[in-house]
Amino acid sequence: MSDLSATDRCVKCGLCLPHCPTFRLSGIEADSPRGRISLMQAMDSPDVSWSPGLFRYLDRCLECRACEAMCPSKVPFGQLMDSARTRLEAQRQRSLPGRWLRAAGLAMLTSPARLKLLGLGLGLYQRLGLQDLVTRLPGLPPGLRRLNRLLPARHAAAAAPLQETAETRGTVELFRGCIASLIDAHTLAAARRLLQQLGYRVDVPARQGCCGALHQHNGDPRTAARLAEDNRIAFGDSNHPILVTASGCAAQLLDYGTLYGETGVSQRVSDILHFLLAHERTALQFSPLPQTVAVHVPCSHRNVLGQAQDILAILDWIPGLRPLPLNPQGGCCGAAGSYLLSQPEVADQLRDDMLEPLAASGARLLVTSNIGCSLHLQAGLKEKGLDIAVLHPVVLLARQLQD
Repeated sequence: MSDLSATDRCVKCGLCLPHCPTFRLSGIEADSPRGRISLMQAMDSPDVSWSPGLFRYLDRCLECRACEAMCPSKVPFGQLMDSARTRLEAQRQRSLPGRWLRAAGLAMLTSPARLKLLGLGLGLYQRLGLQDLVTRLPGLPPGLRRLNRLLPARHAAAAAPLQETAETRGTVELFRGCIASLIDAHTLAAARRLLQQLGYRVDVPARQGCCGALHQHNGDPRTAARLAEDNRIAFGDSNHPILVTASGCAAQLLDYGTLYGETGVSQRVSDILHFLLAHERTALQFSPLPQTVAVHVPCSHRNVLGQAQDILAILDWIPGLRPLPLNPQGGCCGAAGSYLLSQPEVADQLRDDMLEPLAASGARLLVTSNIGCSLHLQAGLKEKGLDIAVLHPVVLLARQLQD
């Protein structure tokens, strides 16, 4: 799981450099895919020096994988970064509290029971007004203050899914993930409502869990592989499509075959928007929405799924909606899984640059298809004092759906 031999496929042409968000910010070679591949190659040397610079520049990679799309040699950069971080993690010196917090955070995601308890606790935390109170506490560690600000506002109870009717199109299965099941239930409910309106029976396997992306990208591929096996068991051997609302989870599930040899899940996975767009446009009717809506395309949707056009295409189903693309030429918002917590300065700079056009846009809604991006963008809008709600495209579709 830590093989770096594919670095030899890099011919150092530099075509990736203009597409790398961190290189565009710093202009430093080591902050580019080409520079990071050179660092990885140095890691294979018996004389490697585990210097702070080695950790710093490899840690600063977003794993947005924009470089992969531009690479004439088809270097699997995402897999290489995962392998490099597995090696780095074995050499990393962490404080005892740091090790404990990391282990506790990743372990929380592996247990649906623990996640359910955490969700109940977060609901109580917000209902009692403690989130706003904690934000104003002096002396709160920066990491905890940031985490508190990332928590989304409490949503009104999600609209109940339609009553199950006789299926007319077949059965689909919905992947809920860990973070989405914790704080994004309204998106899952919206997806279910749209699918039922189309005539599908929607199953949500109870034993499913985290997709494993955060573990895979943070130097813990063994746990990621175990989670993949858990999901294989949960979704069984049917041929029903597995639909995913978070593009980052969809990207990880699609990689199960390459990473772990698990094709039973990966061959059935589809992003929810891509699945909906396979249906005739007249299958669902939507009320007009004559508004400007900002559109963010996550890196996972653009660079891994290869379906950047799907968000704009699905929004075109809503009459009168005027889309305002925030990153039509690519670019990362800085969320990148746990990156928004581990590299806050770079994450915030990338996000704030992307949000710059919004103040004068007149937009009151922003749509994005990944939960991490949604949390990061919403926090940035709040800091800027902009009253713009962030939601998944399926939530907007469900709002405008005509029964």
